[in-house]
Amino acid sequence: MPRMKAFRGFVPNESVVNPGEVICPPYDVIPEELHAQLLESSPHNAVRWILGDDPSAKPDENVFRKCGNSMREAVESGTIKREEKPAIYRYGIRYQNSEGGESNLQGVIAVVEALPWGQGVERHEEIRTHTVARLVDQARLTTIDTGVVQLSCEGLEKALESVGAGPDSGDLVFESPDWRGDVHTLRRIDDPEQVKAIEEVLEPMPSAVADGHHRYTTAMELSNDDQLRGGGFVLAFIGDLYQEGLHIRPTHRIWDWSPEVGVSPETIAERLVEVLDDGEGEPWQIVLGNGNSINLMTRPDSEKPTLARRLVDVISEFEGLGAPATPHEENVARELLSQHDNGLLCLLPPVGREEFWARTMVHEVFPPKTTFFEPKISTGMVVRFTDEEDV
Repeated sequence: MPRMKAFRGFVPNESVVNPGEVICPPYDVIPEELHAQLLESSPHNAVRWILGDDPSAKPDENVFRKCGNSMREAVESGTIKREEKPAIYRYGIRYQNSEGGESNLQGVIAVVEALPWGQGVERHEEIRTHTVARLVDQARLTTIDTGVVQLSCEGLEKALESVGAGPDSGDLVFESPDWRGDVHTLRRIDDPEQVKAIEEVLEPMPSAVADGHHRYTTAMELSNDDQLRGGGFVLAFIGDLYQEGLHIRPTHRIWDWSPEVGVSPETIAERLVEVLDDGEGEPWQIVLGNGNSINLMTRPDSEKPTLARRLVDVISEFEGLGAPATPHEENVARELLSQHDNGLLCLLPPVGREEFWARTMVHEVFPPKTTFFEPKISTGMVVRFTDEEDV
């Protein structure tokens, strides 16, 4: 486990604003239309701090500076207030999952020191250097930390119960529905002895990033920045990988290419079947642009890479196909496929929890967007500034 620490952050001020009006999804799942809806939903919504107040504006230096200023204005207006003491938070969200049912995720929010990979925290996804460079520039311009890295581990709740830090521990900060009706509960634990006990019980536990690889890597890059004294820490949520309220959803793959590439979807499909169809194992499907489909089964094998990696390896045999689109919903994937004359869709099974944990703990790195963890951890429950020491 990385060094998770209590910190003096800022939380919504219930005497001024309904906390649910502040909370919004993480930046990377907010399309332009939702951005506009969130702005309209409340003048206090945290989308202003992460994407600005103009959904059509291209993210640039001016937008980033305005984002940081917007959060400072929220402090000045009393919309968010600084906590009196460093705290660790019990956090839960009751939400409608993508299958239409209700789920309940539980865990802890704190700040984590962004140490190099393998020192308590493992990654499972490739890091895109251009994305980190953009986030570093953004962090230096905004000097705020709002996005929450999502970590998973084994046995968290049992460990927390051993030090009296179960889901109902601490003082209630708020319980509030957000813009879509998901209910967020934040409880503050700021007793120094209990905080220390939580930090100590978490430290020996290995963890893996479920979501937020680039935010964590950004904090690593900022750890020696003299202007950002708190830049080497990042907001983090940690939850038990095996809890019922956490889901790993499938991420599908769509390739499309121009006729000049000179290869047919049928040719690629035949090669995929030749290499990846074992006749038993996990079922998945190839869909061609003409509507024809091929059912495959691939046997899980710890001696081989993930199915997503093996799929990419086969596709790389054909030049000119480029990077795939990676939708999570099958209906969206099929609609995207229908827009292309030359295209191929792979409807993949989700990565299982056991496979995710086993592969991550031996430092295996998956292709980008192999996993999609549900729910995403929202923005705005508790936030901090990186140009000050708050740990």
